[in-house]
Amino acid sequence: MAAIMEPAPTPKGFAHAIIYGTMELTEKGLVTEGICEAVRAGYRALDLAEHYESSRGGHIGEALDQLASEVPRSELWLTHKIDGMPVGDYAAVKARVQTMLELAHTDYLDALLIHYPLPGGADLSGDPAAISTAANFEWFVANIGEAWANMVKLKEEGLVLNIGVSNFYEQHLQELAKHTAEDGAECWANEVFIDAAHPQKDLVAYCHAQGMVVMAYRPTAFVMVYGLLDGVMDALQALAEERGLESVQSLVIETLCLRGIVPITGTRTVEHMATNLKAAASKGNSASVIPAKGAPLPADLAPVEEQAEMVEMMGGLDEYAMAFARMGVDQGEA
Repeated sequence: MAAIMEPAPTPKGFAHAIIYGTMELTEKGLVTEGICEAVRAGYRALDLAEHYESSRGGHIGEALDQLASEVPRSELWLTHKIDGMPVGDYAAVKARVQTMLELAHTDYLDALLIHYPLPGGADLSGDPAAISTAANFEWFVANIGEAWANMVKLKEEGLVLNIGVSNFYEQHLQELAKHTAEDGAECWANEVFIDAAHPQKDLVAYCHAQGMVVMAYRPTAFVMVYGLLDGVMDALQALAEERGLESVQSLVIETLCLRGIVPITGTRTVEHMATNLKAAASKGNSASVIPAKGAPLPADLAPVEEQAEMVEMMGGLDEYAMAFARMGVDQGEA
């Protein structure tokens, strides 16, 4: 078994231990109702994306309007993602962000991330291997400077307060660093796929060393696959109970928080919302993603990580995330 990881604090500037994800919300009523229920349950940070169906049609804005008398906008954190790399004319990029603001019924975004290191409108439903080509990485290297310059302008004009990336791995971040060093505008966050089988320890350490907030999407999406591994689910459930947690999902959430990672969870069940919030707060400080002094060490989830290949064979993998990870490393056909 691997050694238990020491708690690694997330950089200051983000006071939310967990984020409510909206990717799975599609129908108008579900979007509005889901966000209202999440905020009333205790979530104060939302994850949105131009690419998501949930962010179209103004349903997010309708939810925020309904919540305005209960929770002021200043107490909510909206992280939005622009579809692909915002290259080209700045006026066109700005117009897209202004549309995002109008649909969310807000004057600003707390954070705007580049959703993925490809041109906007890329096919994220086709063959994942088509993502990790040599040509795509070459395009990324040639265009990341222009894309980042447009992000910096959005921040300078006050449309967004923080700028960052999503689905960027170390090879992407190293290229980005060449441009952040020039303009002095730091990359505030990186949102990537992290779960028990794919803890991304090296990437997380790299991001933390650069002062970035690390957000984890789909952290519990494949938990049920662990039940197909001999004895693993029973061991994880016993560990969860030992730590006073209600489920393996809660165990994964708590472990991420204690590693200084902010999990993004999306559920339509109020009961699950409550257990997710409880797991995120169980580290001893619900008002900060920095583990409190004396907080417990993260759980050792090595039994799952050690069988990552088997988990993947059983479908427990975000194939598109792994394709982004292979860009510039395993490039496939150009």
